[in-house]
Amino acid sequence: MRFVGSFIGGGLFDKYPKLRMGVLECGFGWLPFWARRMDEQAVYVGGTAPLKLKPSEYLTSGRFFCSIERQEGEDMFNTVTQYLGDEVLMYASDYPHGESWFPESATTVLGWNMPPERKRKLFWDNAIQFYARAPV
Repeated sequence: MRFVGSFIGGGLFDKYPKLRMGVLECGFGWLPFWARRMDEQAVYVGGTAPLKLKPSEYLTSGRFFCSIERQEGEDMFNTVTQYLGDEVLMYASDYPHGESWFPESATTVLGWNMPPERKRKLFWDNAIQFYARAPV
């Protein structure tokens, strides 16, 4: 959370317009809370670089991405996508890894009730956008 706040509050998205940011293996349910908290603190406390957008708007700008954690569940996934949109979250199997639920994680998340377009973004489009080679 501090890294996201520092990255956004430091003005890096404005300074580097093609830069993308991703957070991995740290959950995703905290994103709506942190988006609102950053907005409030940027106004109340200040201390950020001059920003072109509210901090939360950088999270929904198409340049911020976060991998999901299976255990946070379908309800949390729906809450976060309702708040931030379909272009932020990415599926990650976390395999091979001591905490991995592979292959059950894929089966579990594939069973979540969501429109096909949202599922395509979660399992493919968002990761392609995040990991795309930036133009030189």
